[in-house]
Amino acid sequence: MFSENINTSRSYVDTSGSLAVDAKFHVRSLPDGTEFQVSRHAIETCDVFRNMFACCDQGFELVGDDDEPAGSQEAVLDLDETEQALATLFRLIQRPPDPPPMENSDGTRPRFKLDAGSVIPFPVLPFMLHLADKYGLPETIVCSLHLHVQANASSNPLPVYAYATAHNLPKIAAEASAHLLHPPLSSYTKEDIQIIPTVTAYHELLRLHEYRKYRLRDILLKEDIFPHGYGTCPVHKQWATQLWEQKRVYLATQIEAATDIAGEMGELAGQLSSCSLCHKALTAAVEMLQYKCRKVARTVDYVPQDYWLCPI
Repeated sequence: MFSENINTSRSYVDTSGSLAVDAKFHVRSLPDGTEFQVSRHAIETCDVFRNMFACCDQGFELVGDDDEPAGSQEAVLDLDETEQALATLFRLIQRPPDPPPMENSDGTRPRFKLDAGSVIPFPVLPFMLHLADKYGLPETIVCSLHLHVQANASSNPLPVYAYATAHNLPKIAAEASAHLLHPPLSSYTKEDIQIIPTVTAYHELLRLHEYRKYRLRDILLKEDIFPHGYGTCPVHKQWATQLWEQKRVYLATQIEAATDIAGEMGELAGQLSSCSLCHKALTAAVEMLQYKCRKVARTVDYVPQDYWLCPI
């Protein structure tokens, strides 16, 4: 895993490790003056450095350090990057991050194992991805970083959604939107919402919330405790039906995008516990609500354009 701790007291940092079979090449931070010894073999996986070496091989030369005695000069490349930026860049190149571990490997939404240290914290990922894009790092590294961004969706949904929509990463944006069902969008401050880069991206979240409220309300108001008379209790039918009706009519006015309507209606179990037949009917009705609600879209990419015209 990556570390942001850098020893800034040194003017020379060796990042070549075991790959330094062709050392004698240095990259120097212009703002900080720190030099990094790097392996050509390692950094040639990066488009920018590979193109630079191609130019050198065709006769162009890197400028040596004027302080070195003649004949012993080592090639030094000056880059207008901070010490931290170069340390992060070479760490990415020479020790690429593994993808975050997953709990499932099928085609469903990924479930990441959020063990301590297994996921790169989101605040440093945009900077890493900026460097990866700027220097043309291999696609395998970029894909791994994208998975780390996606793994942060559950803990940092709004920043991840904002980043993903700004950088055209629809799958990651969709994953983040599933974690933005609660709280209601109206509860966010103006400053919170301003990190969403476009009106369209914010509108997609609004549509997701409104779609879920519409579908959940429709499901709730169409599901009876004794559907088609099945499981009807001859003794308590009117009372049980009245309890169910009062509860669902009230709940329909309170529904938000993340409302668990099955759980809310299941709270009637205590009042119907004295009758095994009524209790069984309630359980069946709640289970049907759960089944139907699981089919309601939880992400922005599954919201129909004209959802109010869609049948249940």
